[in-house]
Amino acid sequence: MRKYLLFILLLSLMAVACAQLPGGGGGTTEETDDAQETAEQEAPPRVEVTATPSLPPTYTPEPIGLGGHISPVSTRTIHIVQAGETLGGIASLYGLDTKFLADSNRIYNYNLIEVGQVLYIPPCE
Repeated sequence: MRKYLLFILLLSLMAVACAQLPGGGGGTTEETDDAQETAEQEAPPRVEVTATPSLPPTYTPEPIGLGGHISPVSTRTIHIVQAGETLGGIASLYGLDTKFLADSNRIYNYNLIEVGQVLYIPPCE
């Protein structure tokens, strides 16, 4: 007799628990869906206005130099070695010292320049 009473009590507890779950036992699913749709339609959308932080002003330096450029535009002078030219001849052509021209181009042996070699001609100061 006790087993039957416990069994009935357990079934009734399960029925009550299922009725309290969403969509369970309390009504038809159409009624709960309609109730949820009306609740969603009635709730106005939540709008929050937040302040947009502004960035602090930055420092912009004034242009200096010629024509508003920070530094004047420089052109790089190069010389392409032709057949029969020597390092001394090229240096005298541009008004430079042979050692200065060789050092500027990392030439360690003045006699070893090749036809087609590009030499950087440093500006005269």
